[in-house]
Parts: sequence; structure tokens; C-alpha cells
Amino acid sequence: MLEAVFTLLPLFAIITGFFDVSFALFSWNTLQNAVRMGCRYAVTFQTSGALGQDASIAQIVVQNSMGLLSSSTAIDSSSPTQLSITTNYFTQESPNTAIAAPNGNVPGNIVQVTVVNYPLQWMIPISGTLANPYRSQSPATINLYAMDVLGGYPVGASSVTR
Repeated sequence: MLEAVFTLLPLFAIITGFFDVSFALFSWNTLQNAVRMGCRYAVTFQTSGALGQDASIAQIVVQNSMGLLSSSTAIDSSSPTQLSITTNYFTQESPNTAIAAPNGNVPGNIVQVTVVNYPLQWMIPISGTLANPYRSQSPATINLYAMDVLGGYPVGASSVTR
């Protein structure tokens, strides 16, 4: 009985560790693909229904996230620790300074779609334990980015509302 305990306990720890790493890689890959699809949607200047372009881009990111994000995910959150989907626009002359709304989504500018502060939920509780007593939250968050240059307006359109 004692030998079984000394064998099974480390075995279960290793197995759950494999699940944690595998799910972290799956989450990162899935969300990176969702952000990339949002960026591809952005360069075509499409909008969904009565939504503006930024809300339509966020909707595409949520649709492609395979359930990891929900429609209640904040769009353009001002809180630095909140999970959010953000769309920023930059000029090619000044790629480090975001353009304030509503003049950013014009052809030739750069669009950046991001998902920031996606928390990884671990099976093994690493947070706030003896191994890591200084962190009371999830031990890791994922930040994902995709950028591309905006193409021309669709046929018959001269602007798109942000």
C-alpha cells in the first residue's frame, strides 16, 4: 500500500502537469489563430450588421476562439489586468503611436488586433502556494497580437465607421 502511494502520487502529478502544459499550448494556439482571423477580417473593412468595425472584429475573434472567449469579454478595456479584445490603428510613418478614434481605419494604415490578459487555469494549484506565495492570481496570462496593413475600401464604400 505504501509503495502504491509513493508511486501513484508523483505519477498523477506528472500526468496533470502534462495536461496543464498541453492546455496552455492549445489555448495559446487557438487564441493566436482567433486574433489572426480578426486581423484578416479587419483589413477587408467588413462590418457585421449594425456593429462598428471594432465591435465586428471583436465578434470575429470571439467566434474563432473555440469557446475560450465569450461575448462578454471586454472590448478596449482601460483596466490593465482585465481580459480584453483591443483594436488599434497606426500610421506607417508612426507605427508606435496609436491613432485616436475615429480616424484610424483608413486604407494604408496598420491595424493591430490583440487579446490581452487571458488567464491560464491550471489543474495543479501553483498560485499562492508555498512554491509561489507572492502571486495570488493565475500564475500566467497570455497576450496575443496580430498586425497587418489595411487594404482599400470595398467597392462602393468611401468610409467605414469604427
